[in-house]
Amino acid sequence: MKHSNHKAHIVVDMLYDFIDGSMACHNASEALKHSIEFINNNPEIIVFYVTDSHPADHCSFIENGGEWPSHCVKETKGEKIHDNYFSMVVRNHNRPSTENTLRKGENKETEQYSGIEGKNQDGKSLETILREQNISEVFVSGVATEYCIRETVTDLHKSGFKVNLLEKALAYVHPDGHKKTIEELNKFINII
Repeated sequence: MKHSNHKAHIVVDMLYDFIDGSMACHNASEALKHSIEFINNNPEIIVFYVTDSHPADHCSFIENGGEWPSHCVKETKGEKIHDNYFSMVVRNHNRPSTENTLRKGENKETEQYSGIEGKNQDGKSLETILREQNISEVFVSGVATEYCIRETVTDLHKSGFKVNLLEKALAYVHPDGHKKTIEELNKFINII
């Protein structure tokens, strides 16, 4: 679906494990609410969902030598986009679907924080899709400020997109890390 306003909203990792599961983040419930409000208040902005989707033996897991508890394992509830995006997003075309959901972290050997490399069911990256849709400006909400959000917005900025970060629609691992990251990002992207 082509959109004429050249804007997209990227929802990053709003998944059960990050909201109330094995890696539940601070402010997750509020972030979820504000992300959905932004979608409903801006129906003309196309929405993409980027999601962690890990094999059970992923390198980032503590038991495999990584730094994180097991999370967002394929075919588990923890990997699923929160149901509120299906039940509370008013317009059907803005809800998660196979067309607008992209997965990252599927290779067990690679840690992948940035959503820009997330791939859809046809193997196209988020960056490729945004360029095909003539998107020039993005809004970003999701989890976690210090990791996937920071890497995603930094890569989008480096790739030439105008980036707006929805501060109320962010969840984070630690409040201090969130604050520090926001201060860093505020130097080159819009925090709204």
